[in-house]
Amino acid sequence: MRTRRTVIPKRSATRRPPTLALCLAALASTLSGACGGPASPSATNQSLSIGEWSGTTSQGMPIAFSVSQDEKVTTLTLGYRFNSCSGTQTFSNLSLPTAPDVTCVPGPCPMTVSSYRAFSFADGSRLNGQPNTSVNGLFLPGNRAEGQAGFNDYAGCGTAAGVTWTAFRR
Repeated sequence: MRTRRTVIPKRSATRRPPTLALCLAALASTLSGACGGPASPSATNQSLSIGEWSGTTSQGMPIAFSVSQDEKVTTLTLGYRFNSCSGTQTFSNLSLPTAPDVTCVPGPCPMTVSSYRAFSFADGSRLNGQPNTSVNGLFLPGNRAEGQAGFNDYAGCGTAAGVTWTAFRR
């Protein structure tokens, strides 16, 4: 009866297989970005929100807004059509932040959190029975933004809630 021997060559302690080296390099790159290290140039030079946006609502009405270089919504135009009422509202001189207002403990925040962009807007007061318009939006990759609008307590019209919209950067 013969016993077959397989010899496994020993590796030197200083030489690692190429796949391990690639994994370690990828891990180091990921950790440096998550820990506040330099991010890739494309991540720092582009914003999900800055620019001019336009689109339509699920009511077939227009929505348009502008986001300044400091990533704040400065104007918002929104059309509505429900219960035999229609119109367009424009809100100017806004300063609605799109950057998240979060604190990561321990910091800094990972790129997935710090690159998130959204906005929220409300005009009027539901507490006093006044007409109220609200808009929420989320900026997505591919120059797209989506959200919902609500029109509450419009005299003679009632309320239209959950009106969805989609807009694209021009």
